[in-house]
Amino acid sequence: MDAVIDFLIGILGWIMYGCYYLIKNYGLSIIVFTFITKLILFPVSLLTQKNSIKMVQMQPQLNALKIKYIDDKDKYTDEQVALYKKYKYNPFMDTIPLLIQIPIILGLVGVVYRPLSYVMNIDRGVIEQLKDWLVNTLGIEADNMFQLSIFQQIREGAAVPSAIPQTVVDMIRNFDMNFCGFNLGLTPSFSGNYELLLIPLLAGLSAWLLCFAQNKINVLQIAQNNAMKITTSVIMIAFSVYFCFLVPAGVGLYWIFGNLFAIPSMVLCNVVIPPKKYIDYDYLLKSKEQMLLKEKEHKKYSKREKADYKRFFSVENMQLMIYSESNGFYKYYAGTIDYICEHSDIQIHYVTSDPNDKIFEDKRQQIHSYFVASDKLLIPLFMKLDCDMCVMTMPDLEKYHIKRSRVRKDIEYVYVVHGIGSNALTLRKGALDWYDTMFCPTVDGEKEVREMEELYHTKPKVLIEAGYMLIDEMIEKYDKMEKKENDPPKILIAPSWQPDNIIDLCVDELLEQLQKTKYEIILRPHPQAVRHAPEKFAEMHEKYDGTNIEVQTDFSSNNPVMEADVLITDWSDISFEFAFTTKRPVLFINTPMKIMNPEYDKIATTPINISLRNVLGKAVEVDELDKVNGIIDEFIQNRASYHDTIENTLNERVYNVGKSKVIYGRYIIKRLAKSK
Repeated sequence: MDAVIDFLIGILGWIMYGCYYLIKNYGLSIIVFTFITKLILFPVSLLTQKNSIKMVQMQPQLNALKIKYIDDKDKYTDEQVALYKKYKYNPFMDTIPLLIQIPIILGLVGVVYRPLSYVMNIDRGVIEQLKDWLVNTLGIEADNMFQLSIFQQIREGAAVPSAIPQTVVDMIRNFDMNFCGFNLGLTPSFSGNYELLLIPLLAGLSAWLLCFAQNKINVLQIAQNNAMKITTSVIMIAFSVYFCFLVPAGVGLYWIFGNLFAIPSMVLCNVVIPPKKYIDYDYLLKSKEQMLLKEKEHKKYSKREKADYKRFFSVENMQLMIYSESNGFYKYYAGTIDYICEHSDIQIHYVTSDPNDKIFEDKRQQIHSYFVASDKLLIPLFMKLDCDMCVMTMPDLEKYHIKRSRVRKDIEYVYVVHGIGSNALTLRKGALDWYDTMFCPTVDGEKEVREMEELYHTKPKVLIEAGYMLIDEMIEKYDKMEKKENDPPKILIAPSWQPDNIIDLCVDELLEQLQKTKYEIILRPHPQAVRHAPEKFAEMHEKYDGTNIEVQTDFSSNNPVMEADVLITDWSDISFEFAFTTKRPVLFINTPMKIMNPEYDKIATTPINISLRNVLGKAVEVDELDKVNGIIDEFIQNRASYHDTIENTLNERVYNVGKSKVIYGRYIIKRLAKSK
């Protein structure tokens, strides 16, 4: 480390010597030196600006992760690291300016302590002679400030050995370390030279100005709450004052102007890389409010959670337990719950991690609902579970924090699939290995499970040809809708929310093609995409205003899925819902596929996400968008043909269309009847 500091002292010394050689004023030389270092470090400031913008862009997602894993710090940390990798964010980058500043300050201290070497550029041999004179003749200890002692003794008229060139003596006597009445070679203290006390005071004032500016224009500081801003400011001001009592006034002068020059540097960074172009501060504020609300809610519901946990374990001879991660999963159980209540007296114990789950509105006597969300209660609840059957939509049982019961080994764990897409492709390897039974919505899904079991030699599950309740419900609603022909035909673009989707890769090129048609085009981006890049969609809305293209970001309006004549998507499961419900075709854009299990292709069955792309419609590559209009024309002209093909595919590939809730409910009732 000493070698590094000496190297830096040498470089900074030459810069300081150049400044003094041109200006002939020690104080102004330090100020110019400070300005030069800011210029040299400006590219680093730009890198930090980019990194800080990434950090603030991620903050809403980090806040969402804090909400999701409020009781699982390890899981939150894992997801945080994954998010950093996704955005290519390096936390270390934010510390680089500080890490660079430290050796610069240490180097500058060395330069100030050694004015003979680095400001006056006196020969090293002469300096050694003066050092011997200081120690042996004057009896003064040669510490790291010995050059300042030599300077002070000669300035006070001490007799210098005749071997020292007179030009050197005159140079030292004529060298003025004073600046605006301050001796920059001395260190501020309360024991003398009281005028130097202004240096720490001015350092504190400059720090306050810097903090004030940072709170207004710095990317990271704007995103902080007021308490954090105040804390940061107090620490910065206090450190600046304290630091300037430890170093010579010349270093204090550098610190003062370093703070002041940092302000225009920040302004220039914001001009070169404007944060508002990349950051939605309103959305950021909203995400913070949601996180704070969740934290308050977590505390608020803590008492209720403990009571529900205790009530759950007070039940004897429990038969059926259903677990839901959030209110959004209720729809996958609703039909089954209705059937069980209508055809049996089985008591349903429904545990949810959402305090506002719709299940709490169900007042039927057979329904017993419980709120358990925190890991400190949810984990032991599953570990101590004592019932005949546990039904869940959560994959990765036994893989992470949710385990099979350690109290009872014969519980039947039933997996409810919540998507028609391929489980081999979209779930992690082994995600379903610890389930005993699985309700299979499709022929392909059942084949995948059997082939995976054979490939990895895992225990065979009971597979029920169950169908998919969500599709059944959508078909039922669609059949009851009043149908009308769209004139002109309506084309809906609904991209997924995965990396490298249509929005990321080719939306402009796609819209450029579609603008040439007479069709009504609706771009309905994923809500998460709008939250993360609102300015992009605002620009698109303005660009296509008055054309046949509507950029729809108001999700409170009616969902056009049921009304569209053609759907354009990438890998979203909305393709199955749209096609199987309306019997209308889908145009797939072959963006990069999201693969959760890299070993999905080791089995014979092709994922339904891939195999049906040219059955439910047609797929084109990203570089083949010039074919889009012709394909859509063909879709419109051959509606009847696609209707029949899609309907046949639905009946061939999806089990028990229109009967799924009966299959689910009957199986559960029969199994629990045998367990009595």
